[in-house]
Order: sequence, then structure tokens, then C-alpha cells
Amino acid sequence: MSRIFLRQMNPTKIAWIALGAVVAMVIALAASVAIGAFIAQKELRAAVPVVSQLQGDFGSDDRQALAASVEKLQKHASAARGAADTPMWWIAEQAPFIGPTLHAVRASTVAVDELAQGVLPALSDVDPALLRPAGGVFDLDALSTLAGPVSTAAAAGEKAADALADVDVQRTPGVLQAPLSQLAGAVTALQPALSRADALVPYLPSMMGQDAPKNYLLLVQNNAEARGLGGIPASVVMLRFAGGKMEIAQQAASGDFTNNRATPIVPLDPEVVKLYDDKIGRWSQDVTSTPDFTLSAELAKAYWTETFATPVDGVISIDPVVLSYILRATGPITLATGDELTSSDAVKVLLSDVYAKYPKNAAQDAFFAAAAVEVFDAVSSGDFEPVPFAAAIVQAVDENRVYFSSFDEGVESALAGSRLLGPLPASDDADRTTLSVFVNDLTEAKLSYYTWMSADVVVDRCSSVPRYTMTVTFVNAIDKATSDSLVSYINPALNYPKGVLGTDLQFYGPSGATFVGATFDGVDVSVTNGEHLGRPVGRLWAVNGPQDAHTMTVTFEGSPDDSAEVSLVHTPMVNPVRTSVSEVACG
Repeated sequence: MSRIFLRQMNPTKIAWIALGAVVAMVIALAASVAIGAFIAQKELRAAVPVVSQLQGDFGSDDRQALAASVEKLQKHASAARGAADTPMWWIAEQAPFIGPTLHAVRASTVAVDELAQGVLPALSDVDPALLRPAGGVFDLDALSTLAGPVSTAAAAGEKAADALADVDVQRTPGVLQAPLSQLAGAVTALQPALSRADALVPYLPSMMGQDAPKNYLLLVQNNAEARGLGGIPASVVMLRFAGGKMEIAQQAASGDFTNNRATPIVPLDPEVVKLYDDKIGRWSQDVTSTPDFTLSAELAKAYWTETFATPVDGVISIDPVVLSYILRATGPITLATGDELTSSDAVKVLLSDVYAKYPKNAAQDAFFAAAAVEVFDAVSSGDFEPVPFAAAIVQAVDENRVYFSSFDEGVESALAGSRLLGPLPASDDADRTTLSVFVNDLTEAKLSYYTWMSADVVVDRCSSVPRYTMTVTFVNAIDKATSDSLVSYINPALNYPKGVLGTDLQFYGPSGATFVGATFDGVDVSVTNGEHLGRPVGRLWAVNGPQDAHTMTVTFEGSPDDSAEVSLVHTPMVNPVRTSVSEVACG
């Protein structure tokens, strides 16, 4: 009957009916997507403040508030994804002009939902107390249970990152750009950390001596005498883990090792020698000169085993600034000397006051040893708040003040890409380009406490090949009166007149870039340049008198296809370093 009816109809009427059906479908599709877009945008905007709230909830001990925030986020995220992650929406994404915007919104709802349903519930189920030893002993069986929730969180984090991988936030509606930029930043920061944690957690029981004792060298870098990674490792502690119990097995100072050697303790790459001299292998105080912490760990192990013959399973490095952060969690501690350390004064006491109060080396060594023991005792006893402690370590790692290198290949592989292995990524990628500057004191004094530095990068993409110009201003802020009042150990006038600073600076460009040139106080200069860690390096020296400043620039040329976001890394100094990255506006 229907076929007879259609044969009897005018073809023009059939065309109009077909066109009407198509229009009806388009209208239905548009209406569906419009309603979904309204709901998705509304729920996404409501979800972002909850994500911010969750950061505070994870930083507190209020587990009930944390659970409530997670549940609230899950409702918003589920509603947003339910509205956008539909076949009709996907069809609309194929349309020109509006398609990329719809894709960005839908992908964002997927990312938020993966965070809400997978990452956060898994992490909120982890008891922070597991990270705190009881009576100096970690519960290794309990730590083993972390593998499940961390793996779940890592898998969900990977899905969230994948969803956002090709999203251009600028394609989203204006009201969503700021919150979604915040979301993308959170996912970008969280996902790599979760992946590394997922790879590392299975090794934790073994690392803590489940099967056999493990020995780790702890280098406490003294930033008052700057080195590339922070400062000289004047205090070295052997930490031993056995069955989850940790203890200080032995302590040593730089004077306990054979220094001023005729040849480096291990063979060195000629490029490293060109940029840092061979002293990094001839003096134990110089092992932290380069940004290659793997090399620092190898050198430290060689010095220790030569002197004490104790096996070394890994090397950890911290500085007094890290100790000040830890004291936020432990509270003030009183040393055997009667001195008290607090989070607000630990850096000043350890890097300045101690030298005036204890002018002899032996007394200083005893003071540093006492400080290390007391802080260790506070941590090993579990006498600290786990969430503030974890926050302190995260901040220290973010500032490149904590490093760890393992001589177990599996552990080292699990740490691949982590800042714990060193301040520079193994190589730059399509998302990020890194430049850096590292500072090495040449004065043989403790005057880095009085230095300030700023570092700025200007990126010029206006020609076929991008140029990166790094400008560093280095300041010796000490005045003559202060210089004259300092004891000889701080200001001995060995290599330079009293109060004068000599500084060796290494400027690193992007992976695969080329060194172009350098200036010193605005004048072109010829400098030593080479390659290290797959990057071009320019080496400059500065001599600063009291209250004297010098400005240095180094320019690198990248590849034509360089378009990644640029970041800047520097030696963690005693005083804050002001940094900036800017792009030249091409007109």
C-alpha cells in the first residue's frame, strides 16, 4: 500500500517530505546538543570549585569532609558527562566551526568524571597514617596494600589525561576557559605523579628492607656554599632500613673523605670536565656541582665505599630548607646542644648563626650531627602529622630540593621522568621546553647565604627559528660592615678579597638547541660552551664585590618546529629566586 501511495505522489512532494525529515532530525539534534551543552557547562562550572575544595580536604585530617567533597564532585561530574558524552553529541562534533568547541567540552566532562569516579575515591581511601612509622618501624604489610588504590587512581588519571590530550581550551566557551585551564593543569600535574607512584609502590617493601637490609646515603646540602644542585654535601648520613625499621647507621663529614685527589674518583665525561672542571670528582664537596644527580650519587657512593666499605643501595639529598618544611609537621625540636630549631628559623640557624656561635669546625660538625639526629628521631618515631609532612615533601620536590637515585635498576626505572632524579627532564617534548641556570660558588666561603638571583627567559618565535634568551642577574647583597663582622670560616678571603664572591654559572638551553652567544653587563663576551645531558651549555663567571650586581644573558636557537610551553629551572638557593618566562609579540 505504501509503495502504491508513494508512486502516486508527486516527486516534488516526496523531496519536500524528505527535506522536512532531515530538517526535523537536525533540529532534534541541535535541541539535544543545546540542552546537553547547557547542562554540561552548568555542571562543569559547579565542579571546578569543588576540585579546589578537595585540595584543602586532602591537606586536612577531616576524612568526613573529604568524603563529602568527593561525593559532591561525583554528582556534578556524572551529570556533566551524562549530558555531553552521548552519540548525538559525538555526531554534532563532526560539524565544522562548532565541532572543536563541542569536542573540548565533552572531553572535559570525561576528564572530570574520571577524576571524580576513579582517582579521588581511590586516593581518599588511603590512610595517611600508613606514611608514618610507629616507633621507627613502617608497617610493610600495610604499605603493600597501597598498590591496589594507587593502580586504580593511575588508570583513571591516564584516562583523564587522554581525554584532554587534544583539547584546546581556547575553543571552549569563554565562561569555561578559566576553570577548564585550571582543570587541565591539575590533570597534567597529577597524572605523571600517579603513573610513577603506580610503578614505584610495588618496590616500597623491598626498598625498606623487607627481604634484606638497605643502606641509603643522605646528603645534607649546605646552600650557604652554593653548588648546582643546592650546596656542598658537608654532612653525610647512612640510613639503614631493615624490616621496615629505619635508623642512623653512621654519620660523616666532608673531611672524613680523601679530597684534593690527583685524579677523579670515577672517570668523568670530558664535556662535564669542560663545563665543571675535574674537581667534581676530586673533592667530595663538589659532587653536587652538576644537575646530573645520577652522577652525584655515583660519586658519593664511590667516596663512601672507599672510606667505609659499606654497601650503598641509593643516595638521597635534601637541604636545610627541606628541614624547615619538615619542622612544620613535627613542630620545634631541641638539640643536644640546647639550641632549638623551628620551621621559621631553621634556615638562618643552620646556614648562618651556627658559624658565629661555633667558630671551630669540630663544633659545627657536632651541631649539624645533632640537628640531623633530632630531626631523624622526630620523623622515625612517627611524631608528626602525616598530611603536613607529605605536603612539606611535595613542596620540597617541586622546588628541586629533594633528590633520590637508586642503584636498583627496577626502582630507578620506576622513577623515570621524576624530578627526584634531577632538576632537568631527560629531554624536552612537544608539551614543554626547559631552560635552566645552575650556580657554583668559587669563593670557598659560606657567603651564598647573602646572594640573590633573578632569572628571566624571553622566547622569540617571530622568525623561522625560535630564539631563547635567558637573562640572570646575580647579586651579592652583603655590605662591608656585615662582611667585616663575620668569622673567618664564613668569610675567609681565600680566593677573593673579604666579602667578594666568585661564582661559576652554567646556562642550559633546550634539548637539541644550539648555543648562539652571551653578554656580561650588556657587553658581548666569549664563553666556554659545550653539551651536557643532550643540551647546549654556556659557562660564565662573575665576581661580585659587596652589594654588587651583574647581569648575564645567554641565547640559544631552537628548531623550526619548536612550539612547546617554556619552563625555567634553577639551583635552589637560600633566598627565593624571581623567575619569569615571556613571549615576544610578533607584529
